[in-house]
Amino acid sequence: MTGSPQRRDPRPLPKKLLSPVAKGGSGVLRFGAGILANSSIALDWLRLKYLDFVPRPDDVFIVTYPRSGTTWLQMILYQMTTDGEMNFTHISEVVPWFEQSTLHRRNIEALPSPRAFKTHLHYNGIFSIPKAPCRYIYMVRNGKDVLVSYYHFYKSHLGYKGTFPEFFERFMRGKVQYGSWFKHVAQWRANPRRLNVLYLRYEDLLRDPEGGMREIADFCGFDIPTEKWPVILERTSFAFMKQYELKFDPAIEVLWQLHETRVGAFLRKGKSGYAKEYLTPEQEAKFDQAFEKWLGGTGLTFETPAPAAPANPTAPAGSAGSKSG
Repeated sequence: MTGSPQRRDPRPLPKKLLSPVAKGGSGVLRFGAGILANSSIALDWLRLKYLDFVPRPDDVFIVTYPRSGTTWLQMILYQMTTDGEMNFTHISEVVPWFEQSTLHRRNIEALPSPRAFKTHLHYNGIFSIPKAPCRYIYMVRNGKDVLVSYYHFYKSHLGYKGTFPEFFERFMRGKVQYGSWFKHVAQWRANPRRLNVLYLRYEDLLRDPEGGMREIADFCGFDIPTEKWPVILERTSFAFMKQYELKFDPAIEVLWQLHETRVGAFLRKGKSGYAKEYLTPEQEAKFDQAFEKWLGGTGLTFETPAPAAPANPTAPAGSAGSKSG
């Protein structure tokens, strides 16, 4: 038999293995592809698919810990790279969730360039993506606000019945989907593989959307016509996106593929700083202690103005990739 060897097609994941992914899962994988499922079969399947992924030089990966503005960045990238029409069923059709696209065998090679993906993978989970001159946008949000937002997401989408104090302890121990917020942020800030990363803070983008979006466009090499900016800013506003909430809710994407229909509120407030309404002084002190342990030496704070971002070793001096965020 001549020609290239035929790639072995991975066996489909049974629904009973996919369901825990959508519903929160009781088991976790803390290595490789990150926290996705409770089965070694799923991990093998993911590894095989990652080996087939071929990055392009103009690929852009949106990287966040959950509840940190991921969907907002997806919409921003979509508006920058297309005509921006809202004729898609779900945002992940046009800016795919990398992990879910892999699980459900989507042909992401068919997407036109420049491609944009979202991922919640820990830094170590990127190891199986071949190193290429693609770009990574890492956005971090105040972990206290992330905690509160994640609590509401667990209640509305994952059927969580516990109290906020109980969820606080789970979050602090990393016993939630995608594990420890502290570790996720610390690893991406360290960037030992010297990836081309633009670091952003959610709070800065919220305070100055146009400034942040222009920084993103510069980093990605997008030449945005002047007349397009008002449309981009309007369509990436919280008020506009709230009108199309079902197009941004991950439950629509995941549960549709599982032939289920449960949904809940996904876009909540689009604000920052409301964690103080939930956290006790003791909880704040415990969080601050963990923050100092993991991130105290990184220069990251959530005060205004923004601190300097980690130096981007792959970007020329003065380029967008070396700006603060």
